[in-house]
Amino acid sequence: MESEHLTSSLFQLHFSTKDLLQSASTSVAAKGKISSPPLLALGLLQWGTTPIDHRVINGSRGMLTEMESREIYQTFRSSGVVLFDTAEGYGGGTSEKRLGRLMHQEERMEAENRKKKDMICAVDDDATVATDVAENVAIDETSKRDKSRDNKIVMTKFLPVPWRVTHAQFENALRASNKRMGIMTCPIYLLHSPMHLYRDIEYWVESAAICKRKGLLEKFGLSNCSAEEVRRAVEAGKNFDVDVVVNQVHFSLLDFNSPALQEMQRTCDELGVTIIAYNSLGQGLLTDNLTEEKFAGNKPAKMMGINWVDLIPLRTALRDIADAHSSSSTKGGDNTVKKRVSMAQVALCWCRNHNTIPLVGCRSKQQAEDILASLSLHLSSEEVAALDTLALKKCTLDSPPWRRKLFVALAGVVMVACRWLDEWGFGVVERVEA
Repeated sequence: MESEHLTSSLFQLHFSTKDLLQSASTSVAAKGKISSPPLLALGLLQWGTTPIDHRVINGSRGMLTEMESREIYQTFRSSGVVLFDTAEGYGGGTSEKRLGRLMHQEERMEAENRKKKDMICAVDDDATVATDVAENVAIDETSKRDKSRDNKIVMTKFLPVPWRVTHAQFENALRASNKRMGIMTCPIYLLHSPMHLYRDIEYWVESAAICKRKGLLEKFGLSNCSAEEVRRAVEAGKNFDVDVVVNQVHFSLLDFNSPALQEMQRTCDELGVTIIAYNSLGQGLLTDNLTEEKFAGNKPAKMMGINWVDLIPLRTALRDIADAHSSSSTKGGDNTVKKRVSMAQVALCWCRNHNTIPLVGCRSKQQAEDILASLSLHLSSEEVAALDTLALKKCTLDSPPWRRKLFVALAGVVMVACRWLDEWGFGVVERVEA
C-alpha cells in the first residue's frame, strides 16, 4: 500500500492513500499533546456575518450563507479533516460563533445517532432480529466514524491591538472566544501578530501560561512570526511552562525562495514548531481560474508586487504537473471519464511535501471536494524540486515593522466595528437555533 510520511516533533503520522479521505487524521494523547498531523486545515476568515464581511471582506462575492457554510463544514468533517482556524478578528467574532453553531449541531446529530443505536440494541424481538442486526451494523459504522472525528482541533487568535496591554485583557479575549465557540478550553490559542507598540512577544507567552493554568487553553501558537520571534517565543514558553506548537505564516510557491521564510522554516524544524501554511493557494494566483484579465484586478498581487510575467513559468509548471497526474478511464463502451487534477491540488500537495499543514479557505462544496482530492495526490521528488526552483520570494515577513503594526491597528478597528454591528443586531445571516 502506497503511503506518505510527514514528520515533525509535534505531529507524526503514517497514513495510506486508501484511508486518507475516510479516517480522522489526528488524535490527542493523555497529556493533550497532538500526536498525529492534520493533513489540511480549514480557514474561516470569510465566515463572518456582519455587513462589513458581506460588503468589504468578501468583496463582490458576498458572505457565505448558513447553508453554504454547513455544507462546507460537513464535507471537510466527513473526509476526516479535524483542524479549523478562526480568530476574534474575523467578523468581530461572528466567524467563531458560526463555527460554534456548526460544532454544536454536529454533536447533537452524533448524540441522536448514539440514541438510535441504543434503541436498536434494546429491541429483542425474534421477528425483527435480521433487520435489527443490519440496522445496528450500519449505525455502528456511523458511530465508529463519529468517534474517529471526535478530536476536533480548534484554533483561534488573540489580536494584540495597541489598546490591549495587560494579561487580564488577554485572558478576557480568550474567555470571550471560548464562549462564542461554546467550548471551555481552546485547544490552540494563537497570537495573531507579534507586532505591538511596546509589549514584546514574551509578555504574551506569559499571558498564555497564566491562562493555561486556569484551564482556558491547552497550547499556544504564533502567527506571522519570523525565525527570531519563533525562537524567543519557544524559549519563553519553556520558562513559563506553556508549549508553543505552531506558527501560522504565509507559505506558498509565491514566497518559498525568500531567505526570511526559509530561515523561519529551519528554525521551526529545529524547535519542533509546526508551520500552518496560510494563503497556500496565493488567494487564487495558483489556481486554474486565474486569467490575465482577472489578474489585473487582483489586490493581493498588487500588495505583494507580483507581475503577470513573474507568474507565467510557475503557473505553467503547475499546469504541466497537474496534467501529468490526470488520467482517463473508459466506462461502458466509448464513454471516457477524465480525472482532472487541478493546479490548486498540486500547490497544496507541494505544501505538504514541505512538512507544512495547508490552511485553505473555501466558498462552496465543489471547492471543498476539489481541495480534498489533493489528499490522494503524490508528487515525485523531481516535481517538487522543479516547483522549488520556480517559486517566487515575495514574503510578508520582509514587510517593515511599521507597516505590520499599522495593519494590526487597522484590523483592530475593523474588529471593533464588526463586533458593534453584531451586538446591535445588524448581522446579515439569519441566526440558527443552537
